[in-house]
Amino acid sequence: MLGGFGQRTTPSDGVLDTVAAKALWVSNGTSQVLVITADLIAIPHQVSQPVVEAITAGTTLTADQVLICASHSHSAPLPFGPSAPGVAAYTHLLVDKLIEVGLAAMTEAVACTIGSGVGEIDVVFNRRTRGNPDLVDRRVPVLAVRRALDGRTLAVLFGAGCHPVTLGWQNNLISGDFPGAAQRAIEVALGDGLAMFVNTTEANVIPITSPNCDALDPRGYQNGSAADAELIGRTLADEVLRVLGRIETTPEVALGSMRRTMRLDANNAAFDLPTAQARLDRADAVLAARLGHDFVDRANGYLWALASRYVVETDCSEDEMRNVMIACCEHLGLTARIARGRALEPVEVAIQVLRIHDLDLLALPGEPLVEVGREWSARANGDRAFVIGLANAHHRYLPLREHFELDDARRQYDTVTAGLEPSAVDRMLDEAAAMLPHVR
Repeated sequence: MLGGFGQRTTPSDGVLDTVAAKALWVSNGTSQVLVITADLIAIPHQVSQPVVEAITAGTTLTADQVLICASHSHSAPLPFGPSAPGVAAYTHLLVDKLIEVGLAAMTEAVACTIGSGVGEIDVVFNRRTRGNPDLVDRRVPVLAVRRALDGRTLAVLFGAGCHPVTLGWQNNLISGDFPGAAQRAIEVALGDGLAMFVNTTEANVIPITSPNCDALDPRGYQNGSAADAELIGRTLADEVLRVLGRIETTPEVALGSMRRTMRLDANNAAFDLPTAQARLDRADAVLAARLGHDFVDRANGYLWALASRYVVETDCSEDEMRNVMIACCEHLGLTARIARGRALEPVEVAIQVLRIHDLDLLALPGEPLVEVGREWSARANGDRAFVIGLANAHHRYLPLREHFELDDARRQYDTVTAGLEPSAVDRMLDEAAAMLPHVR
């Protein structure tokens, strides 16, 4: 099964392009950092925990010094989900491969110089504001690692804030989407160098090849193509290569890392069961009126796909689309909540702050909105401060408290499906800002 689009109901049909896990280990003699990237929808805790435990058990690394993050490709294999076809076996393979690539990076190390730069792309737009205002972060962080002996570029760690959804939900072939295309183009240009992608504040941002539709609208992710992925990927790669050509590297590199675990409430943890049941009844009434009273049986476990089919086939208004898809979100979430029969327990959430060269990186376990990245840049006092999303775990969307206070918060995808309570991300930012002086 592929991860990322609830419209899919069958396992993948094959491979469009390969997906990869890659690792970069950097040490300055007193500190060290291991970054592992993967062309996947996310890195769930069930995957990252055994990887970190194995790597730290066999090396001098601590958990603070290991970052594992995903590109968020919506056409890559689902990394975890015991009930989905083929996924349990893939999870086992994935954990082994992540451990293998992390350890290999440490054993194959050579003396290097390091430098960084920041570029800019103009191929994204905000799907929440629909471009008005065009609230995006166009910055492209670039970290260059060159062999000290001859100056050859051995690795490039780069990022962008954008959903990898160019292929859309009708694609059923494995692919790294545009981050995969960008990495391949950079690696061709480098010869034998390694290109590694991290996604920044992508939660409310999509590529310009996608239709200008709301985040909930399934019509916004139709009719994508491999050409779209190549276009966005090539544009990103060209900018990375341009910045790379201007970076001056040095053998002295600042390194620091810190990781803290916060105990946070889950989103909607305050709902008592009668309130949850009343909301579920209202959502089910909406779905029954549109999809039929037997919608649960007809969905056969794929309600998102059934609701999406209704929206596409009726070509309904945006307001009607939102009624149906929000009801679908609430049915899925509240049904699980009521079946549990008790309040949601607080969750342990790890955040990580890293300093690599002159980049101040905040790794968050989910999908941060653009505004989260802007707040981190303001607190870190620089345009070289970036949020890395999809890191170490996945607690779904990560909006700020201000997003939950908007009048339409109950009808917006990123607040309705947020994994943590409304003040969680603001508290994460407070904690990260307190950690920052200790890693610089």
